[in-house]
Order: sequence, then structure tokens, then C-alpha cells
Amino acid sequence: MARCDGERFEKLKVATWNVKGIAEKTEELETELLKRKIDIAIITQAKKKNKGSEDTDNYLLIYCGGPSNQWASSGLAIANWKNWKNKMQDYTRISDGIIETRIKILNTNFTIVGVYPAIEGQEQNTKKLTGKYNKAWTKYLNRKA
Repeated sequence: MARCDGERFEKLKVATWNVKGIAEKTEELETELLKRKIDIAIITQAKKKNKGSEDTDNYLLIYCGGPSNQWASSGLAIANWKNWKNKMQDYTRISDGIIETRIKILNTNFTIVGVYPAIEGQEQNTKKLTGKYNKAWTKYLNRKA
């Protein structure tokens, strides 16, 4: 895990993992992230609905997905090491395939963006999906300008 002793910052370990549904895998996810000393992980195909957060023993899991009245076929989550919970400034659901969080470490702001445009069962619509996420991504980038 990254260390921050008040004056130095050693390293920040960020990873991605496609879990293909997180509902029954939270414990396994946490075990693997701890074993690999991951500070922040972008979790793809979380298959959670709406937007929210939940605490595990060692991580804060924030997520965004499709509407509650639709089948959960995609969605993203960010697992943030719990000791850094107070350093996370906020998170934003850009779409069911784009999530952002901001974290502040030693007076430096980091923006971490997770993007995953594939939606299970709609692989044949790649062009349409890519266009949809390109529009959302362009809107996101223009918002920051």
C-alpha cells in the first residue's frame, strides 16, 4: 500500500479488474486487492444498479450502473483503500460506463477515471456503444476545460 508520512509519498498502486458481477465477489475482490497491495482499483462490469457506495473491511467501494428498472449488464466501481477514505474528495457517475473520483494526497489532486464501454449481451453493437461512450467522454472532457 502507498505510504504518506506527511512529507513524502512513496507510490500509489492503481489497478483494474473485470469482475463480471460483483454481488457475490466482494470478499474475493478485497482479498486479492489486499494481497497485491492495491490502493485504488477500477472495477469493470460490476453490474450494480444506480449510484452508491458501500464499506468493506478494508475498502470503500463506490459504484455506478444502469437504472434500477433495467437488467444490470455493465457498470463500474472504484475500490478505494479505506485508510484513504478521508482523502477522497468526491466521485461522479458520468454514465453507466464512465466513473470519476478525485483524491487529494499531500496537497496534490489526482483525478482517476474509469471507462468501460462494453455491455454484456450487446457486443454486436460495438459501433453504437463506442459512439455513445465517445459522446459521453467528449462531454466529460469539455466540462473540465
